[in-house]
Amino acid sequence: MAEKIYSEGIITRLSQYLKFLVNLKDTGKRTVTSIEISNDTGINSAEIRRDLIYFGLKGKRGVGFNIDELINSFNKILGYNERANIALVGAGNLGKAILNYRTLNKFGFKIENVFDNDPNIIGTTIYGRRVKDIAAMQAVAKEKNINIAILAVSEGSAQSVTDLLVSSGIKVIINYTSVPIKVPRTVNVQTNDPIEKLLHTLYYLSNTVYKG
Repeated sequence: MAEKIYSEGIITRLSQYLKFLVNLKDTGKRTVTSIEISNDTGINSAEIRRDLIYFGLKGKRGVGFNIDELINSFNKILGYNERANIALVGAGNLGKAILNYRTLNKFGFKIENVFDNDPNIIGTTIYGRRVKDIAAMQAVAKEKNINIAILAVSEGSAQSVTDLLVSSGIKVIINYTSVPIKVPRTVNVQTNDPIEKLLHTLYYLSNTVYKG
């Protein structure tokens, strides 16, 4: 469990840094400068250096920062060592695309439970995951300790499915629908980039903010 609650701005920036660094490491690079991070994230390089200094991360003049050290440090800060069980709700075309999004696996995010309400889809296997009836959501969420759900349903059913997720104990919802959803203050809703948002939410799941 993280020892300190950091500001929303810091956690958002760290999520952006980590996403960039993991992808950069895949290219074979071992060091990175604050300017390179700035060019990718759009965050001012001076602010990046302040963040790194704040967390005690130091680079070498003329070389930059060690990428592995940065990744390990950011993982620890964001609570990446905490296991996050993710469910996908909606196994239509969008849901299938999300399941086939290989970058999720690269960051260690595995969607092991998929739900839908379509009798023609329930019971089928999509990319190795057997689709469950959404009616079983509450029981499975409790049994598997699922705390994150990706919402990929139709606009018309977005709110009713959200209500089911909330009653099932889901703490974070990644909303892929085009409509806003209403949730209690104890539930966090994220949109847009799935990797950045999943990294972002790990920090809050590793603290007591959304527990209990």
